[in-house]
Amino acid sequence: MSGNPEVSVVIPTYNAERFIAAALDSVMGQSFRDFEVIVVDDASDDETRRIVRGYDMVILVERAQNSGSADIPRYEAAARSRGRWCAFLDADDFWEPEKLEIQVEFMRAHPEVPLSHTYARIIDQNGRRDGIRHEGTIPPTGMIARDLLRHCFICTSTVMVQREAWLRAQRPETLGGYGTEWDFFLSIARQSPVGFIPQPLTGYRRRSGSVSRGDWRRQPRDLRAKRRIYRKGLWRGVLRRREMWAIIREAAWENAEHHRGQGAWLRGLYFSLWGVAYGPWDRRLWGSFFKSMLGPLRRRRWK
Repeated sequence: MSGNPEVSVVIPTYNAERFIAAALDSVMGQSFRDFEVIVVDDASDDETRRIVRGYDMVILVERAQNSGSADIPRYEAAARSRGRWCAFLDADDFWEPEKLEIQVEFMRAHPEVPLSHTYARIIDQNGRRDGIRHEGTIPPTGMIARDLLRHCFICTSTVMVQREAWLRAQRPETLGGYGTEWDFFLSIARQSPVGFIPQPLTGYRRRSGSVSRGDWRRQPRDLRAKRRIYRKGLWRGVLRRREMWAIIREAAWENAEHHRGQGAWLRGLYFSLWGVAYGPWDRRLWGSFFKSMLGPLRRRRWK
């Protein structure tokens, strides 16, 4: 035997002093014990590193400069790992005690599946349970790339993946920015079945100040990510070009209507124009464009 662990737990951190202890405690409390823990800290300037150093079995890697993306330290940790599988956990999330045990049994029973994920229970800002993320909308185990191109329903903190499959999925130089884990998931899902365990084995904290809520250009659907996926060609072999354009236009229209409804006329214009770039014949997008143009005039008229 090589002495390598079966699972490598990978945790990227940045200014995570509030929640990192709870995340690590949930790992240490797992019923499955054959694992290592690698934390890559992305140049935190709070007490995160001090807290992590208090856990003897945790390997702490300290980055000198912040990368701006959790996907870069996550990839670096996976590259350093020794396990057959990598299990990802964001620093503000946590696992149920049987999470690794159930997922390892699933992966052993399904060698054709390089990646599996589970339901995640939503935890609100006050620590209360607030339903199941994407409940009833996640496709079962199988070839899911078509569904995944429309919406990223995989929660990163629920994922267990073959180490080599993750490292092959994307080149490190293409990482950066928000949401590139979607690119990894798609790269794997285009080639192989993805496993799904319909049990809430992860606690997913939903916070108003989180990275995923910080940029209006990503809300309510991530148009930037869809455009990036289109440029990378991750839709090829799964959808026709016109189908991918339709997905981008739909996201643009939803964003335009969302912001127009809030009175953010310029943001409505921004999204409707991006959508028109992928289909100048789309009447809904032109409708959003002109409504956003006329919105401020109507407001002045009724004052």
